Amino acid sequence: MKTHQTKEEIKRPKVAVVLGSGGIKAMASIGLFAFIEEANIDVDLLIGCSGGSIFAGVWAAGHTAQQMRDFTDTLWTRKLFSKIDYRSLLSIAGLPFGRFSINDGLIKPDVIQKTYRQMVGDIKLEDLPTRLLVQTTDVLSGEPVLLSSGLLWEAIYASGSLYPLMPPIEINGRLLMDGVFSSPLPVMEAINENMDVIIAMSFEEVTTQISKGFVQTLMRNIDYSHKWLLRNQNAISIDLHHYEIIFINVVFDRVVGLRSIHRIPEIRKIGDDAVQEKKEEILAAIENFR
Repeated sequence: MKTHQTKEEIKRPKVAVVLGSGGIKAMASIGLFAFIEEANIDVDLLIGCSGGSIFAGVWAAGHTAQQMRDFTDTLWTRKLFSKIDYRSLLSIAGLPFGRFSINDGLIKPDVIQKTYRQMVGDIKLEDLPTRLLVQTTDVLSGEPVLLSSGLLWEAIYASGSLYPLMPPIEINGRLLMDGVFSSPLPVMEAINENMDVIIAMSFEEVTTQISKGFVQTLMRNIDYSHKWLLRNQNAISIDLHHYEIIFINVVFDRVVGLRSIHRIPEIRKIGDDAVQEKKEEILAAIENFR
């Protein structure tokens, strides 16, 4: 039996928000959620990858943009990525007592996983008030794996576990790592879900500044290949989508490391400014939908 739909309901587009990889830079997305709340935009689907999965997940769990700001002020500390697995570190140089396996990483995950659990508790993806998909990658095959069920904090960790810096995690019998290796900005998944208006936020460093330290240099070099993958996937997405994709590319002119805690206010401000430039375009896409 068909239910009667009002004129407003028929007109309303299905809206998706896609947040890409970016580590701590993904904090810039808080400004987007603040705008969504202020404009009373109904979001039908959230998709997050890597750093973006943290903030997509926290908002999907029912927290406000202001609560996310509070989380980043109180829970995101330098200790988050400071617990080193020294046996893995020794193994790189082939030194005695060094050991590394597919389940290890240079950073121990205990503090990170505890923090994610503090943010979202033990809620499952399938029980979230707003539907969320989390992009990960299979360690053994390199295949993209999209999570739609199971513990939210585990999915967030899997999506951001930049292996081999951080150890992967086993979920549903598969060893999963950072989604950035397969789909840095999973816009295609929103298209596959038949979303009408897709708001896609990415985070990019455009700088000639010299990286400091081994980890920062490694991550920067990895980022080069991710950028080309992102651009190619975005080009395909634009060709296939039937209505509107609004890209918000948040650009940083300096290197932003995982432990750049002192730059959190700056990161959020850069995100706010990027969203400000796209507000009218987002509203027009929704209001003019046919």
